[in-house]
Amino acid sequence: MTTSVDQVKLTITRKSDDEFIVILLHEMATIGELKTKLRTSLPPKFTRGCRLIFNGKILQSKRTLKHYGLTNNQAPPHVLGNSNILMDDTKNWKSDSSSSSSEQSD
Repeated sequence: MTTSVDQVKLTITRKSDDEFIVILLHEMATIGELKTKLRTSLPPKFTRGCRLIFNGKILQSKRTLKHYGLTNNQAPPHVLGNSNILMDDTKNWKSDSSSSSSEQSD
């Protein structure tokens, strides 16, 4: 998989069964766009959705990958948690507690 300057290679791991997928997206893509792509590529266990977590933070749908430091210029792959995003789909997140609805400004 070849990446251009603004493309980010992400590894998303589904918590419920440890299945994973590698996705290539532009660094200015939103977390919401990533979630849309995941719904078909690596659907969450529950239809109500999931939370995406990177470096201990719940990713907010309105933010970009770049906002969270997910760029092509990030740390080398051997650094723990570099571009690995955890999809927490272990419970049926209510809409009022999902990362899409409960987002707060940083």
